[in-house]
Amino acid sequence: MKNAIFYLSIFVLMAVCYIIGNISGAVILSVKIKKEDIRLLGSRNPGTTNMTRVFGLKLGILTFFIDSAKGFICAFIGQYILSNVLNYSYENSIFVAYLAGLCVILGHNYPIVYKFRGGKGFATTIGVLIALQPIPTVVFGLAGILLLLIVERMSVFALVFFLVEAIYHQISFGNYNPPISLIAWSYFILGVIAHLPNIKRLVQKSEEPLSFIRDLKRKIKNSLLNTEK
Repeated sequence: MKNAIFYLSIFVLMAVCYIIGNISGAVILSVKIKKEDIRLLGSRNPGTTNMTRVFGLKLGILTFFIDSAKGFICAFIGQYILSNVLNYSYENSIFVAYLAGLCVILGHNYPIVYKFRGGKGFATTIGVLIALQPIPTVVFGLAGILLLLIVERMSVFALVFFLVEAIYHQISFGNYNPPISLIAWSYFILGVIAHLPNIKRLVQKSEEPLSFIRDLKRKIKNSLLNTEK
């Protein structure tokens, strides 16, 4: 009976997390606030980067917050329900939390309500990993921001972040909990698939930089020059 409840809980959680993943911060904000559909503008990708390029940094940050929040909520609640409500072991609870994270990312990248045309899953994955591995994820994220300031391409930041997280999970979980490391590698694979057009542009050296990063660097440079004077 307990096993039946366990598997039923997993199934329901996976379905709910996938549906939550269908909630697109970019689409909601662009349609409700700007009265335009982000899927018809810029790169047509309903994600943080395109929202920032088309509508500015404020809406880009808000999009990131919404998309990362749904990842955080699914992973956190998945672990909380199994460990505190159903009283399952930490190993089972943490595995199901990572599985919930995978489902919400799939829902974001391939939303059935938008004919499976979604975002690239970067913000949602960050939300999942902050819920499950907060300290390393914050450290990797801060290091990624420094990388972003150098390369000025969000796709590079995202791909490096996915890879570093996968390697970290392989080292941390590969020996005693291999399924978790496998799920982390699946996050990386989904990230690579979603960023294939960006990878092609990076190889062709045609990937556009983020203008606000260049503007920020220019302001910092000018400020330092004025200080020296």
